[in-house]
Amino acid sequence: MRKNLLTHDSSLLQRLSRTLVSPRLRITFSLVIIVLIFVSMTSCTPRVWNTSIIGTDNPSYNFKNNLPSNSDDVFVVLAFSGGGTRAAALSYGVLEKLRDTPVMINDVERRLLDEVDVISSVSGGSYTAAYYGLFGDEIFERFAPEFLYEDWQSRLMRLAIRPQSLIAMSSSEYNRGDLVANNLNESLFRQKSFADMGRGKLPFVILNASDLNNAMTFSFTQQQFDFLCSDLSSYPVASAVMASSSVPGIFAPIALRNFTDCPQRSQPWVTNALNQDDHLPRSYAIARALDRYSQPDRMPVVRLVDGGVTDNLGVRGSMMSPVTQYGDVPNMAGAFSPDKLRQVKQVLVVVANAQTYSEHEWSVQSKDPSFIQTVSAASEVALGTLNNETISSAKKEFLQWGEHVNAQRPAASAQVAVHFAVLTFDQIKDKTERAKFDAMPTTFRLQPEQVDDLRALSSSLLDQSEEFQKFRKALQ
Repeated sequence: MRKNLLTHDSSLLQRLSRTLVSPRLRITFSLVIIVLIFVSMTSCTPRVWNTSIIGTDNPSYNFKNNLPSNSDDVFVVLAFSGGGTRAAALSYGVLEKLRDTPVMINDVERRLLDEVDVISSVSGGSYTAAYYGLFGDEIFERFAPEFLYEDWQSRLMRLAIRPQSLIAMSSSEYNRGDLVANNLNESLFRQKSFADMGRGKLPFVILNASDLNNAMTFSFTQQQFDFLCSDLSSYPVASAVMASSSVPGIFAPIALRNFTDCPQRSQPWVTNALNQDDHLPRSYAIARALDRYSQPDRMPVVRLVDGGVTDNLGVRGSMMSPVTQYGDVPNMAGAFSPDKLRQVKQVLVVVANAQTYSEHEWSVQSKDPSFIQTVSAASEVALGTLNNETISSAKKEFLQWGEHVNAQRPAASAQVAVHFAVLTFDQIKDKTERAKFDAMPTTFRLQPEQVDDLRALSSSLLDQSEEFQKFRKALQ
């Protein structure tokens, strides 16, 4: 389209410029035409919208179609938190460690990385998760130079102030989030959609954002998209990553269309949850939010922002959500068929939490914080509290799930064991060393030596994790 437009307008320019006698008029007129061509080419940059579920032949992006073909006895979940490049590097270090960790599965030595079933991620961690879900072991060759060591913060700032970007963002249907998503799609994620993700060879990757309309975690799974009557398979992975990391105020929300009614939207568990007398359970709150999708005339567009707003660890809001588990969280009905639920014996959950506790300059200097500093500090307090509560709740729910599964098994049969390993900077014993990591900013730019330190830290924290070592010993 753009090539035809350029050819047509260039021909017009040549014909019109010949009619102008004055060289100065020719130059001026030519410049005006060039600017008009430039504006017409850049201002028609389209927002990438999700498509309707009606008429699609794409296989659903869900547990059933995307869990890898590995051992049924072992189930491994990785949760990658938010925190910019800091989180991406810590998560990348976890993948490196699992790649280099051999385990015996049915008397065959394998990499522990090949036994990972699910990666659930938020914000900065979503870059690592999505890249591995798309490209597998290629991540160990290209991701560090293409992303971790790259100054993406300056790169995105330069992108935002380019004239064509400013013109594109002048449209009411194209914003800063769309601009970055488009750039990520063309560069880091190579125009891949969810149809390219995993497909039985790599972990099922769940990228998590926050639904600004309904104050809930929004997971990029077909189970979630069913409530929009939309197909996820054709949606660009880059747009989902951008939604997961769209920090409010810095980036604009990513928009999704909410389509008219479809059979997939009507799910009995939602009706049952809404009809219960007790309104405190999480299932009721989520069902109430989902019910609002059924009124597309009142909510035609859903706006998504950083997943850290609702769950900065990407574990409880996805794996333990009634949305991804079809309303049956106790049996994890989305992740396990009844047969597979009877087979699983060892479960490992690794949470890579890149949260920091940095000192505030205004606090050290005993000054009153400015308005922006106050808002920033308040956000950190809320996020820190949310993270701690989320880890505690997620661990409790996984252990309760294990007890529920064991209660259904005969006493003589093998029991399921749940190992919940949390990696945090707080586990660094040396205070000076811990302060070094706490001082790392939440940006998309770190020094190469900081990235290397984070990668090495993942290995060290896993080595000292009692839960991780118990899991390895159980496999042996």
